[in-house]
Amino acid sequence: MVSQKIHEKVALLPMKPGVYIMKDSSGTVIYVGKAKKLKNRVKTYFDASKKTIKTYNLVSNVDDFEYILTNSELDAFSLESNLIKKYKPKYNILLKDDKSFPYIKINLKERFPRVQVVRRPKKDGSLLFGPYVTGVRITEVMNLIKWAWPIRWCNHNFDNGKMMPRPCLHGEIGDCIAPCAYASREEEYMDAIKSVINFLNGDNKEIKERLKVRMKEKADRMLFEDALEIKNLLYALDKMDSELITSLTTDTAIDVFDIYMGEEFSVINVMKIRGGKNIGQFNYPLEDAVGSESELLSSFISSYYDESGELPKEIVLPEVLKEEGTILENFLFEKFAKKVKAVFPVKGVKKQLLESTLSNAKEFAENSRDKFERHKKLTKDAIAELCEILHVKSLNRIEGYDISNISGTNNVASMVVFEDGEPNKSEYRKFKIKTVEGANDFACMNETLRRRIESFVSGQKNFEKRPDLILIDGGLGQLHSARDVILEHGLDIPVISLAKKEEEIYVSSSSVPLTLPRSSYALRLLQRVRDESHRFAVYYHRNLRGQSVSSFLESINGVGKVLSTKIWKKFKTKENIFNAKPEEFSEIEGISQQRAIEIYNSIHNS
Repeated sequence: MVSQKIHEKVALLPMKPGVYIMKDSSGTVIYVGKAKKLKNRVKTYFDASKKTIKTYNLVSNVDDFEYILTNSELDAFSLESNLIKKYKPKYNILLKDDKSFPYIKINLKERFPRVQVVRRPKKDGSLLFGPYVTGVRITEVMNLIKWAWPIRWCNHNFDNGKMMPRPCLHGEIGDCIAPCAYASREEEYMDAIKSVINFLNGDNKEIKERLKVRMKEKADRMLFEDALEIKNLLYALDKMDSELITSLTTDTAIDVFDIYMGEEFSVINVMKIRGGKNIGQFNYPLEDAVGSESELLSSFISSYYDESGELPKEIVLPEVLKEEGTILENFLFEKFAKKVKAVFPVKGVKKQLLESTLSNAKEFAENSRDKFERHKKLTKDAIAELCEILHVKSLNRIEGYDISNISGTNNVASMVVFEDGEPNKSEYRKFKIKTVEGANDFACMNETLRRRIESFVSGQKNFEKRPDLILIDGGLGQLHSARDVILEHGLDIPVISLAKKEEEIYVSSSSVPLTLPRSSYALRLLQRVRDESHRFAVYYHRNLRGQSVSSFLESINGVGKVLSTKIWKKFKTKENIFNAKPEEFSEIEGISQQRAIEIYNSIHNS
């Protein structure tokens, strides 16, 4: 039920462009939207009209809202994009970190530029080609470049001005121009890079001729395996050409967007056309995102280009976005200083491409239904079940804690965070125990929670969010010890523990543990939090041990960071290093027999 406070605020909204910011009862921003006329748009959320499940979920969690007036729709569009990036609201479209696709990157500011594959390209002014998702495999593209042009693939640093006395093996056999040894070949090298860029932009004529020449060279030298590989690459190139959309020019660079709106979740499909060829497409499911087709699409497009930074000449869009076409063009020009034309086709090949993207989005939604249902049970349904069991209103943020040590040494603790039933690794925190000597998990947990809660109470950055539930590993004793810390600070944060042996759940209100069936999704969620906190604690502990061993090894005369890393990589533990014989050290690259004896003696003398 919508509060009287919200109805009164809606009535006072102006009929002007701006951005509205919705918050839940804890003050967390859960949705950001833009509007040409704020009053008309915001009113639709809180009136008696029928709403989708996602909109209903949003409205039921809104406790208050704010708004910011802007001078124009374009300003509202830009402000909405910035606020979504700042607050990462639950019900907006968020491009997640794990949704990364491969790009080909060429940094022309680098001397003798390399051609590299990157998944999260930085905005450093480099040329980007891609993403390569389906259709054209990025490994095939890279192999084509490697065989066709003798450019470098090494990590040689040209900034220090040092040159190699002679070329490497690739330079010797003609697979590389060898700029590391022949700086005078810079003009020839840059010509090759320009040809690579032309190929990545869709021009296949030169590469075909070069590959045919290379194939004949290899065959004449009786390197038949190499010749066969080049032949297969030529076949792959012909296959790419067969996918050419003949009615488009070879300098075409367009992205096609469309959306399929489902009851449970929607899907946006993006198709990328470069050089007249479909170089790939991907589907992006929008599970919690709220809004109309035009709102979701426009918000997605701004986030998509903000993430990739690689703009085409045209974006092909459905009719539903026509009113926002000019705003989108101006927004992209203002943000990236590049003119992009928004096209809304009604017939022809671009209309066919638009229909294809919609068809792909719909097919993906239908094929993903079972996967989506399973994910929903493991997250939303699990949270709803756990709320009912623990008699709490919401569990948006669950924090899990664990302790790790070996015989009481290097005591550390982990804090993992699950938001809406999924791990949010950017919120994970590590604690090096300061006040506890020896193996005392009770005291270590006490210190960890005390530091966490004190940081929250004081508003310390990175700890300012309030957990809805704290989960620790152990039984009733561990639970009461942890609960005391919370109560000392006057907070009412639920704390529960999960005993690993019988998977029993202990709550502070009862000495009798709760036992849930193994099939319970609530229990599975708690197990995931508990196991993840254990994994993260062990990972941190191992890293600390590795650092202490590395510091010790680096203190040995003549053993630097590179050599200490190789030693640790071979032996894995301090015990293995201590028990290793001199001949085992000499098996490591860079360590002679004499050096191995010196390292062995240094370790044992210490």
